[in-house]
Amino acid sequence: MNKKILLVTNIFPPHIGGPATFIDQLAHRLTTEGFKVTVICSSDGPSHVSDRDRPFRVIRVNILKREIYEILVRLHLFWQFLMHRAIIVNGLESYVEQIARFVKRKYIVKVVGDTVWETARNRGATVLNIDDFQVDAQEQKNWSAMVNQRNAWLRRAHLIVTPSHYLKSVVTRWMQSGQGIRVVFNGMNPEKFPKPTLQRRASPTLEVLFVGRLTNWKGVETALLAVQKIENVHLTVAGDGPEYPQLLTLAQQLKLGAKVTFKGRLSGAEVKKLLPQSHVLVLTSLYEGMSHTLIEALYSGLPCIASDCGGNSEVIDEGKTGYLIPPQDVDALANALVKLRDNEELRFQMAERCLQESTRFDLRKTMDEFVKLAQEL
Repeated sequence: MNKKILLVTNIFPPHIGGPATFIDQLAHRLTTEGFKVTVICSSDGPSHVSDRDRPFRVIRVNILKREIYEILVRLHLFWQFLMHRAIIVNGLESYVEQIARFVKRKYIVKVVGDTVWETARNRGATVLNIDDFQVDAQEQKNWSAMVNQRNAWLRRAHLIVTPSHYLKSVVTRWMQSGQGIRVVFNGMNPEKFPKPTLQRRASPTLEVLFVGRLTNWKGVETALLAVQKIENVHLTVAGDGPEYPQLLTLAQQLKLGAKVTFKGRLSGAEVKKLLPQSHVLVLTSLYEGMSHTLIEALYSGLPCIASDCGGNSEVIDEGKTGYLIPPQDVDALANALVKLRDNEELRFQMAERCLQESTRFDLRKTMDEFVKLAQEL
């Protein structure tokens, strides 16, 4: 008889992003291991055509019906919690905690960031970075209700998993203990990211790529300001989000014209095609727990210029697979871009090293660890 397991996430394909990709991949792997998998997720509709090809059940809660969305989430979670004892959570944690408390269920929760800080930043209520936010007494008081709620769903978990040692240190501060916290790196499927044939740049123009959700802590404005300062550099911005209109306006004010292209929201397949067409990836955010985008760049042989914060230093080897720069430092980003624009041999060597280093982030290793956790449950 199949072992049953429930996976809970706030986003799921066709949406892109770390949690969406991770849960879909985990569900496929668990199915091959003999588990009967059910996924509950938020979605832009009650169903999606792609679910027909998935070997597991997907329950989509239509987030566009705001008046009944929260009721439906709780109803689906309540019923599925009664039917499952093995539960892995990567989103919708506040709802999960409420239902788990009522039906007395434990779960494994994957923590990929601080939802309290992200909410404060997205609302424009704080200008602090994630690390300063953790130790600012006034901010912790201002957001005490959300902090208490976050800590409640963590305390109810059977096990907390983080994708980086950096995030483990953050969660340890919240819980005042590192017990019950395990680090499992994110990974990419090498079969879906075949090793590319690297080529030296033929054009004088350096093609720079940003991929991610356009929020006010992703630092895309830093990339726009840096590109304005130097010649023979073209920036492609792939992603959508609340900051999209403001970034378009900023690009117009800076008179960037053809120096920047906004692609809007792209599918995972479209991003995969875009990566090898670029020469450098930039990720100048204020925070990353363990960036899937950086790992995808390594697999694509794409040197990275990333903020020296969060888990980025656990992915990027300074001076060998890219550069780590201070967040929001326009001059540092511009200088790093100039180095790679003017020294193609250096950029090419970094690209080769990226392919070598990518093996550290093999999805099979990640999935092996989560299969073990599921079997323990």
